[in-house]
Amino acid sequence: MENHEPVLLLEDQALIAIYMEELLHEAGFDNISTLSSCAAAAEWLQKNTPELAVIETRLRDEPCDAIAAVLNQRGVPYIVHSVERDGSGNHPYMGTKCKWIDKPCDPDEFVKAVKECGPSRRKPAPAASGIQYQEQCHHR
Repeated sequence: MENHEPVLLLEDQALIAIYMEELLHEAGFDNISTLSSCAAAAEWLQKNTPELAVIETRLRDEPCDAIAAVLNQRGVPYIVHSVERDGSGNHPYMGTKCKWIDKPCDPDEFVKAVKECGPSRRKPAPAASGIQYQEQCHHR
């Protein structure tokens, strides 16, 4: 299998992170780096550039503004997966390479967004393998 750049997943709630990893696998990504703090993400980004990122607006230590800025600067497409939205559509994370998926999410909507935002270099998607986790997404 071709080795490609990782997907960066920023989520500080363990069950949601596991579920998002499963959905990313469904979307065809096999190299996922999951981090739960902005400090860890900033350190990781010093040596890596992901091909796609899925970020929460706030992690354990602080808001992800600086991380989103780095992703924007590098041209990395990303999905914001969060309950925090101001309703105006003018959230500072919204850029030209970004999609917003509200929590709780619809699994099909999330996978569709990942496929739309993500680069074309990914393995073929396996058969639906994350069905058992669907309830976690809808009942946080």
